Amino acid sequence: MYPRKPLPHREQLARLKTYLGRARTELRRKYDEFFSATKGRRDCPLEVQIRNRAIDNALITVKLLEACVQEVQRQEAMFYAPFKPGDRIEVERHEGGAFEAYLVVDVLPDKKTLYSYECVALTKNGAMYKRGGSARIWPRASSTIRASEAPLNAEGMWESEYFRRCAETSRILAMRRGDVSLFEARKTPLGVIQYRRKDFLDPPPSDFGGE
Repeated sequence: MYPRKPLPHREQLARLKTYLGRARTELRRKYDEFFSATKGRRDCPLEVQIRNRAIDNALITVKLLEACVQEVQRQEAMFYAPFKPGDRIEVERHEGGAFEAYLVVDVLPDKKTLYSYECVALTKNGAMYKRGGSARIWPRASSTIRASEAPLNAEGMWESEYFRRCAETSRILAMRRGDVSLFEARKTPLGVIQYRRKDFLDPPPSDFGGE
């Protein structure tokens, strides 16, 4: 069986948002039913436990869908951004001023500019700053962003390739395979489960080489 062709970003996003809206409605309904079943002085313990489990499952679905929506938004931003994770760029921090070299580590969606760059400044010897070098960079008419030929040492080259492969792998898993193992569950300090994209992604070699 040939793999089915994925929908464009906008259509995937529309479907996920519709599904998310329905999942949130279903979660609210399960909460209402739970409170209705437990409002009296006496109840059925097994029913309460099953309804509580149903809430947990519905909540997981909502949180996972939220992570999926955010990831497709990120993939769309990455598609339109001229520079990708792993690229070196030079940024004119002040109009008419000097340029600073950065390594793009991620591309993030933005409501006003469609995309923005999550970057880390490069040291003179060609590695990422370990402290204090992180920057969020938006494309603006008042500043120039261009490709950089800043040198990379062995560590910098490894870092560049790492972020590039993570970006490529996340696209394959999210947009082509629909692999939810892309996300991992984490608990907030308040004990709420949230899903986020994994920091490290093992590349599926058979899928590389173009879409």
